[in-house]
Amino acid sequence: MKRLFLVLPLAVAIAAPPALAAFIFRVGDAVYVDGKRYSWEEWKKIRDNPELREPAAAAPVAGPHAAACTTVIYYDEFPSEDERFQCSAGLGALTREQILEKGWKVDFVEKVPAPSDQQAQSPRGMPLYRYKLVISR
Repeated sequence: MKRLFLVLPLAVAIAAPPALAAFIFRVGDAVYVDGKRYSWEEWKKIRDNPELREPAAAAPVAGPHAAACTTVIYYDEFPSEDERFQCSAGLGALTREQILEKGWKVDFVEKVPAPSDQQAQSPRGMPLYRYKLVISR
């Protein structure tokens, strides 16, 4: 009998739908719900149809979620804004500004040294590197 009283509340808790709580405060004709302000008429519509209150889930971005972009030539310092990076995942050659405009963010920048069979220094005497950007959405 004791087991029944212990198991019954657990079974009810598992079977019950999750409760959604909202902080609702009304001042005159204004209704505040979880920090958002609504008129009384708007709130009545939302109260009767709760799907209106919850924002729609953002549509997933089509295409790849990660890529790598590298410079075609070697530089002695980070390339200027107008230089293009050759990107993987079918993105093509893009400038840093174009990468950001397309919704990508730069996660990591890697300096890849020139191979030993190539010139390792610029005419200014600085080491040469190929730059690689690891990007994601």
